[in-house]
Amino acid sequence: MTGFEQLVPIKEAPNHIPYAEKTLRNWRSQGNYPQLFVKFGGKVFVDLKEAESILHADKQKSHRMARLLD
Repeated sequence: MTGFEQLVPIKEAPNHIPYAEKTLRNWRSQGNYPQLFVKFGGKVFVDLKEAESILHADKQKSHRMARLLD
């Protein structure tokens, strides 16, 4: 994906990534992951490429924590 193809409306994002719309809205209102959100024309979009990066980082963090607990 390139350019605008990687942006989806926040309501449609849960169809593409494993985060609920409410979670995404909470993150945005709390200022978490600002690189994830783009406001354009009065609508909020989610950058799927950034969402993948966040998911990957969260997964790596979980694996590190699991190894520490072993």
